[in-house]
Order: sequence, then structure tokens, then C-alpha cells
Amino acid sequence: MICIIDLGTSKVSSILIDDAAKMTVKAFSSVETQGIKKGSIINIGATSDSIADSIRDLEMQSGEKIKEVNVAFSGEQISSTNSNGPVVIGQKEVTASDIQDALRISSTMKVPSDKTLLSVMPIEYIVDGQPGISDPMGMNGVRLEARTHLVYCSQNTKNNISKCVEEINSLKINKYFFNQLGAAECTLTKDQKELGICLIDIGAGTTDLTVYRGGSICFSKVLPNAGDYITESIAVNLKIPSYQAEEIKKKYGCAVADLASDEQLKITDVSSGNETTVSRVVLAEIVQQALTNILRYCINTIEENGLKEHIPAGYVVTGGTANLEGIKKLGDQMTQSSFSIGLPIINRPQKSDQLIKPQFSAIVGLVHFYAQEQNKEFTFNQSKGIIGQIVEWIKSEL
Repeated sequence: MICIIDLGTSKVSSILIDDAAKMTVKAFSSVETQGIKKGSIINIGATSDSIADSIRDLEMQSGEKIKEVNVAFSGEQISSTNSNGPVVIGQKEVTASDIQDALRISSTMKVPSDKTLLSVMPIEYIVDGQPGISDPMGMNGVRLEARTHLVYCSQNTKNNISKCVEEINSLKINKYFFNQLGAAECTLTKDQKELGICLIDIGAGTTDLTVYRGGSICFSKVLPNAGDYITESIAVNLKIPSYQAEEIKKKYGCAVADLASDEQLKITDVSSGNETTVSRVVLAEIVQQALTNILRYCINTIEENGLKEHIPAGYVVTGGTANLEGIKKLGDQMTQSSFSIGLPIINRPQKSDQLIKPQFSAIVGLVHFYAQEQNKEFTFNQSKGIIGQIVEWIKSEL
């Protein structure tokens, strides 16, 4: 059995997979958490309790005892860089060992000593100066070079996650992932990645950016403001508790004030305790300003890193904040480019209308990403594929 846990700021999502053959989904769980802020653990006990609740839920659904987990997470403590790994192969065919050596060298060249590596993703291979090679196996040459994208985090981050997990009935962690890699696998098409595209994953605590070009990831960055930033803006401007701000954001929030109605919403002033009203237009103005700040930060990051001309396929936005009414219109206006909502891609679209949500992109995609990492057979064309099975679990939990 394979268990994957996605540690988010607002929730802990977990999935259990039978890897014996076609990686059948056995159980799915999503539990609220109070122990994580902006992707970072701020309360080990609270985070551990949420993970324990999620694991217990999986075990009850599946009848299996979980002993090992794979953990995905995000946060400002995650960094990335591109690196090169050259090896001399001596006028012969490139072997698997040569490729492994090139990847290993690239992974040690630019990671700071106080950081720990999470992922090494090939961008391209170069054989005797010829770039753009996706698989150099069997090619003849003298020199092989691997260009890679490295994702790493602080050792303390991994230590804190380890404490949270391993306090639970001696659970062991098999592998750590940057959860944005899962979201990209699930929401972006092969053609989009080939042409060049930017994925914006706006969760509760952080906004994660990834850029794909030529079929491979070439840039990633974690930005600090996300859905909670919008919630805080509503709470401060309307002088209401954060839980009420989150509730009206989800139920009535709109990303473009011009699209909002004049409907009056009942709210409670936190300073006086009195009930009052606010129009959806005013709420939308607050949401639009906060979301504009988030998207502007994303666009500026892309431009500052010289990537604007490398994403002709535009932008895809996913994560819970992508559910906001009008976010596509605002994105279109701000980027002057293609801007679309990223939903988990499944092989049964006729059943996805009320099931496939942006907030599940990461956990659904992590199954796909893990399958690739383990070289497992994985396809969206199965009559009842992995993604379709996850959808059924999500449906049962909604």
C-alpha cells in the first residue's frame, strides 16, 4: 500500500493506493488543520493530530494498517534553482549509469549546505553540445550534460514534518514532495507544457508558481500571499471575525466588483457585537483588490525572471481560490494573455461537473506524480482509471 499526505495550510488531505498492479485507490480523506500557517508548521501537536485523524480515517475506510507515508508540502521555506551536471562518457553510447551520474552531479552543485533536496527534474540533456535532448540513452558522444530543476527546503522543515508524522504510532516517512508538482501533473496538458505555460496554485497559505517550457519544468517559486490574505483583508475592512470572513468569501465572494449584485449580507461587527449589513459589491471590491495584489505579485515574478516571452500558452490558475467567481475575467484583464481555471484532468468528463474542484488538484495530481516517480504504468484511458477512482472518493466525502 502507498499512502500520500498533502499538508496544506487549511487542510490535510490523504490518499491510500494499492500499488500491486494498477495503483487502485483504496481510501481518501480530507481533515481541517490549525497547526500550519503559510505552509509552515507552527504547532507540531495540532498538525500531528490532524495527520493522525486523516490516517485513522484511511484505515477505517480500507481496513488496512498504514505504516509508511509519503508527504507533500509547500511553504516559503521551499526554494528552487536550475543546475547543470556534466560527465565525460568517452566516445561511447550513453548508458543509464551515465545519465544517473549527470543527474547526481547536477543535484550537488547548487544546493546550499543547510538545505535538503526534495526533487531533481530533468529540463533537457546535452550531448556533445547538442541541446534539447529529452532521452539521451543509446546516443553516441564524448560529453553528456544534464540540465535540471532542483527543489529543496531547510533541514529544519523536514525535521518538523518528521516529528509530526513519526509521533503517530511509529509511522515512517518514505519520501517528501513539493505538492505543486502534483498540481501541475493533474491540470496541465502535454501540449501546454511543450509550448510554455505558467501554473498559479493559490492555496490558503501560499501561492505556488511553476513554469513549464519544452515539456519540462524550468522555474518554480513559492509566494507568501494566498487565500488567507483575501480572508484577512475582508476581516479587517469589514471588522468581522476571520471565520465569518472566510465563510462569506466562499459563499458570496467575487473577483470582479462589476459582476457582483447589490444583495445585502448580514455580518457581525467584532468591535460592537452588533449585526449589520454589507453589499456584495463592497465585498467584491475588497476581494478584487486583494486578489489583484496576489496576481500582480505572480506576474511581476514571471517578468523579473525573464519568463514572460516563454509562456505563450498563458496562465492556468488552480487551488481553492480559483473557485472565486470572476477570477478568470480578472486574470484575463491583468495578464493580457490566455488565463484559465485548472481542474484535475480525468478520463470521464461527463461525471466531473460537480466533483472536480481546483482545491483537489494537488492531491489528485500527486498520485500521477508518484506513479511517474516509481515508473508505474499510469494512464487516463483506463475504463476506471486512478483519477476516476479518486473522483468517486471525493464525491463520497462531499
